[in-house]
Amino acid sequence: SPARAMSEREERRFVEIPRESVRLMAESTGLELSDEVAALLAEDVCYRLREATQNSSQFMKHTKRRKLTVEDFNRALRWSSVEAVCGYGSQEALPLRCTREGELYFPEDREVNLVELALATNIPKGCAETAVRVHVSYLDGKGNLAPQGSVPSAVSSLTDDLLKYYQQVTRAVLGDDPQLMKVALQDLQTNSKIAALLPYFVYVVSGVKSVSHDLEQLHRLLQVARSLVRNPHLCLGPYVRSLVGSVLYCVLEPLAASINPLNDHWTLRDGAALLLSHIFWTHGDLVSGLYQQILLSLQKVLADPVRPLCSHYGAVVGLHALGWKAVELVLYPHLSTYWTNLQAVLDDYSVSNAQVKADGHKVYGAVLRLFQTAFPAPRGPSPASRYVQKLPMIGRTSRPARRWALSDYSLYLPL
Repeated sequence: SPARAMSEREERRFVEIPRESVRLMAESTGLELSDEVAALLAEDVCYRLREATQNSSQFMKHTKRRKLTVEDFNRALRWSSVEAVCGYGSQEALPLRCTREGELYFPEDREVNLVELALATNIPKGCAETAVRVHVSYLDGKGNLAPQGSVPSAVSSLTDDLLKYYQQVTRAVLGDDPQLMKVALQDLQTNSKIAALLPYFVYVVSGVKSVSHDLEQLHRLLQVARSLVRNPHLCLGPYVRSLVGSVLYCVLEPLAASINPLNDHWTLRDGAALLLSHIFWTHGDLVSGLYQQILLSLQKVLADPVRPLCSHYGAVVGLHALGWKAVELVLYPHLSTYWTNLQAVLDDYSVSNAQVKADGHKVYGAVLRLFQTAFPAPRGPSPASRYVQKLPMIGRTSRPARRWALSDYSLYLPL
């Protein structure tokens, strides 16, 4: 009947791979499958093949063709994050042979003359795109098998001398003897045989995130980073981003030590801003997009009114250290709005706002010093007055208050 014929056509719409074929394929690789597992695998294989075929037919239709090619199928596989099938792009028909039992068909394995193939001029095109990757090996003959720029998790691969040096330096830097720390930092700055220890010291510097409550330890870790940056024998290329991230943490983050108003975390942010500028101007060309990444981090902090004012202070001194171009790109377009928000903090004379107001004066002094030092004018009025006069706060703040803010801001950064 017509209904039965239609039902049979619906049942035979998709080609199914029998479980016996799946079992034979598994046995060819040395695996034995039960009937239940073979049936489940056969069903999954059929679904994956139908999905890949459906996707490849979309590529065929987009190119206005009626014949499905191997390239269409490979495009569908790449679209599904699956490796392409190599060896089936030939225009010739693929010869197949069957086993003696006649249950399994396989492509004929032809003999290839390797000498003729090696000397042939028509080199086959590979499926992957051509790319160049650089990997660094140390001069002591040991290859660096870890991904470039990664921080190792153990020091067992170091020689005894390097391991002893690493332990002595870290103990001296984090210890209680200031003279010994000074000697260790000086050696880090000049030693030409510590290239293998660079990733380990970078990992030590990244510990700033775990000691945010201890200003002394933060200062010491920044000094380690400064010594590594100033060492002319080290190639910091793969580790510049990690160092910049650690330094930016000290510049921008609301440290646990900043809760206590007696802690001088402002000096830490000043020094970290100088170090950030030094890293960028000496090693910024080794990392693509580093300048934009730093400016974006500073801009996010300044644009967020929820962030504490100590973070805003770090963003301002960071821009100051990077130069006037960074100030013009990040701070100046939003200066009027930002100055209005800062004015609201300074106009609040409540007792509960005393500490926040003191932090606001720090930011106020940093911004004023930024504009005054960014425009040196040996003759006549400073060009900074063109910008400073536009700020609504200047006209309503007394000169003694401005002098106090400027004198309280200790950082002077020549651009």
